[in-house]
Amino acid sequence: MRPLLAAACLLLAALAPAHADDAVAERKRIAHERAQADARLRAQREECQQRFAVTACVDAARGDHREVTQRLRREESVLDEAQRRQRATARLAAIEAKQRAERERASAPRAARTAEPHEPRPPRPPREPKAARAPAPAVSPAERAAQEARKRERAEAHQREAQRHREQAERRRAEREKKGKPAAPLPDPAAR
Repeated sequence: MRPLLAAACLLLAALAPAHADDAVAERKRIAHERAQADARLRAQREECQQRFAVTACVDAARGDHREVTQRLRREESVLDEAQRRQRATARLAAIEAKQRAERERASAPRAARTAEPHEPRPPRPPREPKAARAPAPAVSPAERAAQEARKRERAEAHQREAQRHREQAERRRAEREKKGKPAAPLPDPAAR
């Protein structure tokens, strides 16, 4: 069944350019007929304006136009369906070819698969032992104290900002409760 499907796909793929040219010509013909129908409708409307019973005349012209455009739409949908089927068949053929190539690669002997040329990596230079590495530069006690003071100052600023945020949140919650809008409860993390 699969070889038959593959053969059909290849046949359709080979015929695709010829059908594509026919489809393009057919689409051009449909577009031309549609343009002619639109022009004919405009001309009939102008002619209807000269008559006494304008509405009946315009309705008849629209009916004729509708019949022509529906026929053209049906022809176009046939072309679209053929194009969709052709693309689907080509896609199935490509998938089948890919699967066949993967099966062939998987069934090939291991030595043949690894026989692909690859460049060897250059050897890494040996690492120095930790003891041989240069020690970190010594920091004077004054510099160390200044670093610790900066760290302490950043931590305190962070604490002040967190406290300010908590106070703002509490103030907003109290205002909502005062207005009669209780705060929505937080989701339960254990419920996940």
